[in-house]
Amino acid sequence: MKDEGKITNQAVDDQGTNETEGRAILKRLRDTGFEGSDEKLAVALGRPLEEVEGWTGGAEPVDDDVIMKARGIAIERGLEIE
Repeated sequence: MKDEGKITNQAVDDQGTNETEGRAILKRLRDTGFEGSDEKLAVALGRPLEEVEGWTGGAEPVDDDVIMKARGIAIERGLEIE
């Protein structure tokens, strides 16, 4: 169930990435690097599946830690996600 009160469009990291952009980064990483699987992305990020589903589904706010990890994983795998 989506909780609109949690989602903002404020910057979530030092690069000025907002939540909408952060969510798009996570989805591109999932789709290009993890066969579209939230479960595989969750394992790579070291986060619970429910949390990843919340981010990709729009129910949970993203944070700077997960965006930083996503960028690092993309660099390691040679993926363009931004």
